[in-house]
Order: sequence, then C-alpha cells, then structure tokens
Amino acid sequence: MKPLDSQSRVAPKKIMLATDFSPASEAALPYALTIARHYSSELFVAYVIPPEFGDLIAPERTPTIRQEAQRVAQQNMERFLNAGRQRGVSCQPLIGEGAIWDVLQEMIYQNGIDLIVLGTHGRRGLRKLLLGSVAEEVFRMAPCPVLTVGPKTSETPSMDVRLDHILYPLEFIPDTSDAASYAVSLAEEYHAKLTSMKVFEETVPSSDVKALVEEPFRHWMEDHIAIESDLRARTSFEPGFGPTAEAILKFASDRGVDLIVMGVQRLDPVMAAHLPKPDIAYEVVRTAPCPVLTVR
Repeated sequence: MKPLDSQSRVAPKKIMLATDFSPASEAALPYALTIARHYSSELFVAYVIPPEFGDLIAPERTPTIRQEAQRVAQQNMERFLNAGRQRGVSCQPLIGEGAIWDVLQEMIYQNGIDLIVLGTHGRRGLRKLLLGSVAEEVFRMAPCPVLTVGPKTSETPSMDVRLDHILYPLEFIPDTSDAASYAVSLAEEYHAKLTSMKVFEETVPSSDVKALVEEPFRHWMEDHIAIESDLRARTSFEPGFGPTAEAILKFASDRGVDLIVMGVQRLDPVMAAHLPKPDIAYEVVRTAPCPVLTVR
C-alpha cells in the first residue's frame, strides 16, 4: 500500500502471503484470503527455498536435493492455492531460492506488493518466526505494511475472519503517523469499532489524565475522520497506564480486539537485536492476542 493522506481509503491490490507451509502460515492464510476477497485483490503466495547447507552436502548431491526441494514446495503450494480458489481469490505462486529476505524483497518490488501477511511462531521473539532468522527483516524492513498473525491469535473456525474492533495506539498527539490513516480506513471499510489509545507511564491512573487528553483527541478525530463519516460514533478514546506494550496487550485481550494497527520505525534487525530492551512494536507483535498491522 502506498502512503495515505488523512481520510484516504485503504485498498490493497496485491497482497503477499509469505509462508514456510508451517502451522503458523496456515493460521495467517484466512486473514490473507479474507482481505484479498474483500478488496478483490490478487494474492501472491511466496515461498523461498533456503540455500544449501554448504560443505555439509556433497556437491554431486546438490542437484538432487534442489529438485526434491522444488517438488515439495510445489506440492505444498498447491494446498494454499486450492484454498484461494475455493474462496474465489486469484492466487499466484512465487517460489524462489536463496537468502530468504533478499529473495522476498525482490518479489515484493517486482510484483508491486502493497501488503504482506505472515504468521509467527513467537518463540524467543521475532527471530524464531515462520521465516526463521529473517522474519524480523520482513517486519522491520518491508516497504509496505505487514500484517503479522502470532501464536496467541484466537483460532478462526473457518476461512472467514471478522474485524469488528480495531485498536490504534497513539504515540504522539498531534499524530502525523501514516498508521492512523490505515486504522481509520479499515474501521470504515469493515464498519468496525475504533479505539484510539494513549498510554501513560504512570502505574497509578491520575483522575485528571483523561480530561487532559480528551481535547487533543477531539482534534485527532477532526484531523483523521471525515465529519460526515459514521465512524465518529464508533470511535472512542482509552487511556492506558504503566508499561506501554503491557497496557496495549491487556486492553486488546480484555476487550476482544480483532486487529491492532500501529506505526513502526525502520530499524536494521542487527541494531534492533542490540537495543537495551525490545521496542514496543516488537513486544506487541510477538505476543498480541490478535493480528497486528505495522505501518512504517
């Protein structure tokens, strides 16, 4: 998706489901199909065969192993493509070979992808996601929004998923983040309730905090939601208290949020690994009870 102006409509036309054919990828599939069907988007199912194990494999065996990897990839790919056909979604397979992020990045640019969907295992943070150590590169470096479906996301009984309640954590007021436009547009598109949340580091709520923020929040609504939109009646403000990620996750769990939309900074994964503590987006994506859409 290209950057949005305030009050613009989200309309992804080319969606990529990045997969390794694991159960985590299976969990992300309903979301990719639901969004693709809703917007009449083309869905690209992408799989990258990782490089061979170097000296561990005799050179004469390399062609055989590569052929077998291709065969297995094609076989697994067919399951995903069939699921798309059954839902009336146009699906295209993308199978590459090499360094996973490098290949995915090329696929993204060559096919004009404007939304990436992926599932995560969530073990030991993003470095153990479905795409192995490269998954955090997708999250951090992708040129378009990324919808991450984590292991704590409620199981969907079918290929149909609902987006009835969207949570948008505000980082700053006034808010110039592109993520705000995505949150508003999706809430309008799906006729969902939208909760904007500002977290204060105070562990004990102050009685006057909400009153202090209500006026800036009204300005936020004026900046991001058209005056004629019925979304204004479905939008509310919620103050949170304590550690930011914990407050966001608790609200999402307690209130049955279906999607969290939040901004994320471009940050090299190597640098991110050396931060004194994980950043907020990292923690939310890793343990959220629902999918998280991150927008740079």
